[in-house]
Amino acid sequence: MNYQEKVSTRADVRALFEKVKSNPAVAQYRGYTESKSYGWDEAVDDYVKCEGEVWFDNPSFDACFVESHEAVGEEAELLDEKLQASEQTVLMLESECARLRAALEAANAETANALLARDDAIADKNAAHAILCNLREVLEKVLSYKAD
Repeated sequence: MNYQEKVSTRADVRALFEKVKSNPAVAQYRGYTESKSYGWDEAVDDYVKCEGEVWFDNPSFDACFVESHEAVGEEAELLDEKLQASEQTVLMLESECARLRAALEAANAETANALLARDDAIADKNAAHAILCNLREVLEKVLSYKAD
């Protein structure tokens, strides 16, 4: 990765160099103005000025650091994708759970209504049975009265 920043003073060039030097992922850098490029020379402890666009090597650049961070970045992207897929699965399962709860509540209401209907039917059956028993008694009395 390369890095560039607009500079206007010697201190800006030095600060840019220190910033770049602290980041081993930066391969090259340049401080720039409209027509010149600036870098820092540690050996003479002063800036280097060149015409046009010139890039300077970062002495602390580490290709292994870049590769390991790229791998971590790719792994993080995969983890982000897995997290997003998991969140979608959770939302889908929550929706399914809500649908099943509603179906259970409806089934429970139907069961309660069916139990009430059963109790009403049993009550009607018992009332009909009582009436039939009374009719039998009356019929037996009528038949025994005629037989006498």
